[in-house]
Amino acid sequence: MAEVDPSKMADAAIAKEPEVLNLKMSEAFDWSDDDTVVRDAIWDYFMENNNHDTVKTEEAEKPFLDMKDEEVRDFVEKNLKK
Repeated sequence: MAEVDPSKMADAAIAKEPEVLNLKMSEAFDWSDDDTVVRDAIWDYFMENNNHDTVKTEEAEKPFLDMKDEEVRDFVEKNLKK
């Protein structure tokens, strides 16, 4: 059985994460002038909506790591667009 390089596993995990999560809101959405990174904006949204419960926020944000870019964009459009 071939040995797996742990650094390549980390690279693979990062590679499948939606790229939009690492962009600033203003880079990802033409309607935003916010310099907050999308991932942090989603975190802030959940924190505000669950009484600042870090554990609940962490659980709510986990699915975003496996979503497609378009799914993340749809969520942001529906919930964060002001």
